[in-house]
Amino acid sequence: MARGYVNMRIGYEAKRVFHNRSGLGNFSRNLVRALATSYPDDEYYLYNPKKPKVPFGEDLPPVKELRPSISNPLFVNIWRQRLLADRAKKDQVDIFHGLSQELPTGLRKRGIPSVLTVHDLIFMRNPQLYKPIDRKIYTRKLKLACQQATSIVAISEQTRRDLEEFLKIPAENIKVIYQGCDPLFREEQSATEIERIKQVYGLPEKYVLFVGTLEKRKNVAQVVKATQKLEIPLVMIGRATKYWKKHVEPGLNHKLVYTPSVMDNQHLAALYQGATLFVYPSTFEGFGIPVLEALVSKTPVITSNTSSLPEVAGPSSLLVDPKSQEDLTTAIDRVWRSEELQKQMMESGYTFAQHFKDDVIARQWHNLYTSLV
Repeated sequence: MARGYVNMRIGYEAKRVFHNRSGLGNFSRNLVRALATSYPDDEYYLYNPKKPKVPFGEDLPPVKELRPSISNPLFVNIWRQRLLADRAKKDQVDIFHGLSQELPTGLRKRGIPSVLTVHDLIFMRNPQLYKPIDRKIYTRKLKLACQQATSIVAISEQTRRDLEEFLKIPAENIKVIYQGCDPLFREEQSATEIERIKQVYGLPEKYVLFVGTLEKRKNVAQVVKATQKLEIPLVMIGRATKYWKKHVEPGLNHKLVYTPSVMDNQHLAALYQGATLFVYPSTFEGFGIPVLEALVSKTPVITSNTSSLPEVAGPSSLLVDPKSQEDLTTAIDRVWRSEELQKQMMESGYTFAQHFKDDVIARQWHNLYTSLV
């Protein structure tokens, strides 16, 4: 096949792009979109193992989705792990990027340099949160990928430190590139539209917002206790876990706590912008993208003083000890009562969040790709 002129052709293992609506899926889509927008002369080959559940790339001419010719589940798994290197070689891919802590085998033998993004090592740091079989699989995949990768990229300094501690990878062999978020959260919505969307979900005029999986690690019970004690309305948006349903939901005061299922990011962006403050006292995060979404939405942030969260939250956010119920309750009360503090946090937080703009992040990734080709 004649290649024609292309500056660079980058291949991606894109299962998360097309099959994960949050987390790693959001990271992958945001990164590829930012690169394709900033560097449209490159080509982006997204290797998708099966028919997509999440549409992506139709409005991005440099992006091409490629799938295996056979849809048998066993073949698809082999294709992802063992056959992609041959396919990438055939497609004349210049560099291959593992977006979600894994790489197909054989890239190095075929002369294709590779980049590996590592998001977190929570399954090693907090093994009790995972099934033994899942821990074993995640650990094996990550170790193999790190051994094969030409360049390892952590999404935060915290993740770089964890790679040093748990996998004994020297710090100088790990690059840190932060992640961005959907540009939709940066688009200012009108007060009328925000009010309309609040009414769609039956929400109050003022509220504290939490966005994330409703799980123990994110301290959702402490958030509920703090706001119910202060009698402040709380909106919690995220997937309910067994922990939430068993230990938190039965004690909710439904006049104060709202748990809507939000239709799309357009509505979510409006609910961020309509919130009086955003609270995210997670015990540990590899990055913490909801914090960034709140900052670019010009919403004051209260988050934890641990893991990567201070890196993302910046100097204007209030940081609390995630183990202290008193710290969290006091911080929420302080921000809720002071419009002057809210304004200061909102303005400074938005300024800090410019470090995470698409063009800034795309340039760092493009420079890395170029250095390896």
